[in-house]
Amino acid sequence: MKTITEAARQTPLVETYDVIVAGGGTAGVIAAIASARNGARTLLVERSGFLGGHIASQLLEHSAGWFDAAGRRIVAGLPQELVDRLVSAGASPGHVRDDTGYTLSRVPVNHEMFKSIVTGMVAQAGVDLLFFSPVVGVLKDDDKVSGLIVENKSGRTAYGADVVIDCTGDADVAERAGCAFLSEADAPTQPVSLLFKLGGIDHQALLKHVAANEQDFKLGVATAALVGEDHVNLWGFGPQLARAFDDGTVSLKRNELHYSGWVRSGEAVINVTRFAADATRSEALAEAEIALRRQVLEFTEFFRRYIPGAQNCFLSASASCVGVRESRRIKGRNILTDNDVRTGRRFEDAVLRGGFPIDSHDPKGASLDSAEHLASGYDIPLSVLVPADVDGLIVAGRCISAERKALASARISGTCMAMGQAAGTAAAMASRLGKPLPTLDIGDLQRVLAEQGAILR
Repeated sequence: MKTITEAARQTPLVETYDVIVAGGGTAGVIAAIASARNGARTLLVERSGFLGGHIASQLLEHSAGWFDAAGRRIVAGLPQELVDRLVSAGASPGHVRDDTGYTLSRVPVNHEMFKSIVTGMVAQAGVDLLFFSPVVGVLKDDDKVSGLIVENKSGRTAYGADVVIDCTGDADVAERAGCAFLSEADAPTQPVSLLFKLGGIDHQALLKHVAANEQDFKLGVATAALVGEDHVNLWGFGPQLARAFDDGTVSLKRNELHYSGWVRSGEAVINVTRFAADATRSEALAEAEIALRRQVLEFTEFFRRYIPGAQNCFLSASASCVGVRESRRIKGRNILTDNDVRTGRRFEDAVLRGGFPIDSHDPKGASLDSAEHLASGYDIPLSVLVPADVDGLIVAGRCISAERKALASARISGTCMAMGQAAGTAAAMASRLGKPLPTLDIGDLQRVLAEQGAILR
């Protein structure tokens, strides 16, 4: 590859913080709030123009992962406070039944209100914010991360920190800091997607179709229980998808799709598009964007032609960017294994709980490659959030140190929010005490998390 030599430059060090959070998604907003509430002067930098991550940018159908299969709550604390605020503002009905039976409950969200509510919650915590500020460099003192460099309207600027929290999803900070990553070269990552919203749905006609064709859907309740509900969650439409692929209406072969309907507004979020791409490569993401937006138009036409109640539907919104399920995973001081998740393992340094099914999508096939239900929840330890080879850095979100099937469960939004609370609390404690993250007294950290509503047991 050809290279160029850039002129030497001096980058202004604007300020020094106790904690900097990179990435304002579901993990990042909770991490920043937790850090600030625990006394740390905190900066949150976000590459886009709003907070909220995949819930906001991807129009994610629901937030999930709040209860295990036995109905035991596994996520509370700051994440539940956010849900309470959404409910109070009329932006969510809160925890509602999962009609498909895939998991116990889901939290539907009004995506536009979500952006404003999480922004207000972060600002009220006293967090400083920078938008349109992607991380382009990392400051290091030997093997310790000591700050970040961003580029935005103000140019190229640096910010110092005692601790940095990487909530970028793709572990962009960890990569620039020289962290080691877990690698399974023979196993391509899960596909990327682009969710979209349809308006003009007649749910009464749609539910009549579901009741007459129950065999075509995965249902956790009787179809009569769907009638009169404000929110309808469906998984199926296989025969219609097959016919649409055969006649050329859609170019992507799918065995099922996920439908999240808001009955009163006549809207529905559709999760069906897929594309195999390496989400750490800009060229691959550009190729995915083109293919996925073509699929969005095709599946909009699919609904008009094939789905009762959707003949007059229209595309009312689409995700603002490609949605990524899996990319880089750090090599941590410990690794959350597939077996840990399947067996409900407990850890002495547990800082949160997971429990969503192992939900792994085939990058090139027509369906899931794994949908394993878990008998119980499992611990996620601090040691999988902390890199093995770099100090001053902790991660939260889908880039944790985990095997691939384990991550397919732990990547869900409710779990990522709980990771954010754990990481933000640990970072604030490490800054206040002047200690490296791995040397924190785990009992003290667990006590603080429990006092602030987190569920550890």
